[in-house]
Amino acid sequence: MLADLEIDPAALQLVDPAPPPASDRKPLPALLPGPVLVGQIGTGLDINAAARAYQARTNATLPPDGWALFFLKDSRSEGELARWRNAFWPWLHLVALYRIQAGAIERESMQGRSKLSGNCEKQGVLLALRRRDHVLSPAATIAKFDHNAPGWNGEPGKPGWKHHRWMRRYVGVFAGSSSPSRVAGRPLSILDFGCGAGWVGIEAALLAKDARLAAFDPSPEMVRLAGINARENGIERFDGRTGFGEDPPFCKTGDDRFDLVISSGVVSFSPDPGRWYDGLARCVKKGGTLVIGDIQRESRGMQRRRRTKVFLPAREMNAKTPGEARAALEKRGFTLVRQAGYQLTWPIPQAMHWSDQKLGGALAPLILLANKSLAGRLAPDRYDSWVLHLVSK
Repeated sequence: MLADLEIDPAALQLVDPAPPPASDRKPLPALLPGPVLVGQIGTGLDINAAARAYQARTNATLPPDGWALFFLKDSRSEGELARWRNAFWPWLHLVALYRIQAGAIERESMQGRSKLSGNCEKQGVLLALRRRDHVLSPAATIAKFDHNAPGWNGEPGKPGWKHHRWMRRYVGVFAGSSSPSRVAGRPLSILDFGCGAGWVGIEAALLAKDARLAAFDPSPEMVRLAGINARENGIERFDGRTGFGEDPPFCKTGDDRFDLVISSGVVSFSPDPGRWYDGLARCVKKGGTLVIGDIQRESRGMQRRRRTKVFLPAREMNAKTPGEARAALEKRGFTLVRQAGYQLTWPIPQAMHWSDQKLGGALAPLILLANKSLAGRLAPDRYDSWVLHLVSK
């Protein structure tokens, strides 16, 4: 298992999960910087309290990119493993685990399961976690986005394509007539703040007709795809750059701001939301329009996933509620115009996935109709995504 994680056994420090009681007056063994293994951890613990104790014991010596391993002896339920994952966040994020049973070892991660060679006499689950800031780091984000760019771009004709475009159009035109086609006789300037494949900004630019569209993303591959998509959709004035929201490659001066800034599905990737909101606010002209959307951490479906699923994307754990986003932006001089939820939560995404995988998308029109007809009409926790329309004072 250490070889699979590329950990040098000589560098691994073993930490007793149950240190001597304070009455013994024995100092804890000193730890050196490096990866740590805490175990064996028994059952029946207060998981949240145990996670806090392990953080207090090991945080100072765990390197920024180091592994924190926790061995839970004996088998554990999916629900208990999910509770351990939740308890370690936001200090650590679960990257992989190893199930050890009857001598066999199986690795599990977001990418699936695989058997390891060799055997182990112990029985239990080894959790492998890394710091939140590491899994959300710029290098990790760029690598992930470049790798996933084709899938996130969407493909015309595929079962989920119409739904893919509808969600992006919903955010892209959310400001509607509040964002005019021309400002002071000139074309509207639009910035897609974390553009991905560019579709949200493209929808906004198509509504405004001859708008000037700028866009940026951490991933060079995403920016390349956004440029292709913009040109193929008749948008002649497109300026694509690479960069992060905490330090956007546009808006370096007060004159270099935009009439309309749109950011969809980006803030949940940020390791430093405060700096990210600062970067976002810096790009909107006084009196300009801001549209921001993301996944809804407290939707019914997301809450269920945190209770039952062992592995979740870091961005899902890191997501913000619309109330949190609104409060952060109001502190930065914005006023809310309106907000809405869209993409119905549990079990709509699961039904869509089942339809795409098993029925070739046969149910997609009905699911899309339900999402379109009910978008913005129900309580926020009924949707997996939210969107806010604000203006800069």
